[in-house]
Amino acid sequence: MNLTPDEQHIRAALEQIETPMYDITAAVHEQRARRSRRIPLRSPQRILASVLAAILLTMTAAAAVMQLSGGWHAIFGQGVAVPEEITVPLQSSQTVDGCTVTLEDAIVSSSSIAAIFSVQMADGTALRDRVEFGDIQLSIDGSALQTPHSIQTVYDQEHPEIQYSYQEYEYNGQTQDNPSEINLTFVVGPISRIENPAPLTAQIDLSALYQAQPLTLTEEGSDADREAAYAQQDFSAVSLPLDYRAPNIRFAGMSFRGDCLYLALSYPEDGASAEVSSLLDTRTGETIACDSGGSFGRSDSSVRFYETGFPGITADDLPYLQPQTSYTFPIQLTHEALTFSFSTEPVAAYARDLDLYLADGTRISHISISPIGIQLTGTYPVENDDQQPEISVMLRDGSIIGTNACAIGITTSDGAEYASFDATYEYKAGDFSRRFLPLSDIAAVTIGQTTIRIEE
Repeated sequence: MNLTPDEQHIRAALEQIETPMYDITAAVHEQRARRSRRIPLRSPQRILASVLAAILLTMTAAAAVMQLSGGWHAIFGQGVAVPEEITVPLQSSQTVDGCTVTLEDAIVSSSSIAAIFSVQMADGTALRDRVEFGDIQLSIDGSALQTPHSIQTVYDQEHPEIQYSYQEYEYNGQTQDNPSEINLTFVVGPISRIENPAPLTAQIDLSALYQAQPLTLTEEGSDADREAAYAQQDFSAVSLPLDYRAPNIRFAGMSFRGDCLYLALSYPEDGASAEVSSLLDTRTGETIACDSGGSFGRSDSSVRFYETGFPGITADDLPYLQPQTSYTFPIQLTHEALTFSFSTEPVAAYARDLDLYLADGTRISHISISPIGIQLTGTYPVENDDQQPEISVMLRDGSIIGTNACAIGITTSDGAEYASFDATYEYKAGDFSRRFLPLSDIAAVTIGQTTIRIEE
């Protein structure tokens, strides 16, 4: 085809256009905004420019679909469903101390925000251990930094070259059809590699320690009670396997509560930590894994205690048991926090106040629906503390999908008949994965026997 000089200039100009990652989302948004406007064309040159621009934009939009982070599959499995229209592909990277951190993708709605980060070594070498991203915090339009209410991090030993972390935040923005642009700033790190050596056997005579300083506690005791009790025991002379590397980790105490033996280690709030993860039974050579574990801080916040419980152990067993200690050493990869900022138009969410009573006495006072999931707040009878309302979602194509109650916060007081709750639900994708939904796909939400329709 022979082109006029004007047409040749247009083609040459289009061929010089670059499409960096950050322009992809803007191009897609611009095309959506223009779908309802008809632009008159008055010349063959404009016709050619329109055709070539449409081809370029189609290729750009397709790239936006293909460039979603592999972290979605790494974290949520191959069945995860992440529509392109609710996702902001970012791929914003910074390299410091030989470590590359990337803000990969985000979902930003007018009631909740999610983001995926990755970390890998700049030279491509494998990560030796799992990585902690530190406190990833978010500021919205210059607000105070907030921490995520949900975190999922995965370290895949089959793909040690990269690790992903998924973060969710609440956002009390306006739930409207055309929300305005917001500015988001994430502060990430410092990032540490977490080294976990194999458990090491401590040569400790538990029987002698207990005979010298016996301690029996009640199962209902508070953290302060346990701290005070362990302060009465003095095991400063007891050696642990890695004293040379972590001298501040100490054997803090031992006690019986009911039919369970508890062993406690202490360590500073920041730095290396440890726990007695198992017991070696010298009579049989078998390893007895701990049944429970938990930490609590000292009242002055300088030291943490970690207790592990071993049910069925009695004082008669102690001469034949040796503690096996598991250590955790954070090794810093980056020595400073990194900052990632971007602006976007949040996608729509839905929220309304309710006065809904369920058959079990649960009262739901508020519901929020976003592409990330559903959040309920309300109260329920204390005797039903192991129950969460069941929720299903009807899509506009008529199909029904289930949800999974992934987190619940409870506030109550002694003797109260009702507790306040704040529950978060994820949209299921099959039995083993998760999906994310634009609000436009949701027709109604059913809670128990009550259906709440979402206005068009």
